[in-house]
Amino acid sequence: MSWSEVDLVSAACWTVSGLGYGVLAALDEPQLSPAPLIGVGLAQWFFAYHRCWWAAVAACLAGFVVLFGLVDILRPSLGRYVADALATGAASTVALTVFTLVDRASGRRHGAAGRPW
Repeated sequence: MSWSEVDLVSAACWTVSGLGYGVLAALDEPQLSPAPLIGVGLAQWFFAYHRCWWAAVAACLAGFVVLFGLVDILRPSLGRYVADALATGAASTVALTVFTLVDRASGRRHGAAGRPW
């Protein structure tokens, strides 16, 4: 997995997070979250292009720790929408970074066929 692919997928996650929480803030819908949408998108990406289970488990654990840790730290000072958007974007970036590092460390090589990147 290339770092340019990580950058592209991470940028997409940040975009969905920012736009999603912006729309939810405009609609004043605090009970909704675009985080599950990002999770489903990452799961689809994983199943379509990178089936390294060890990397996926490590990425999920790292992402959850960052998400819930940052939400607790940021919400009191930034408010719900901004804190959740930042925490979700950061968690997806950390998860993708951990996934890439574990995938590369496992020595698994993926063919380029079928990948859009």
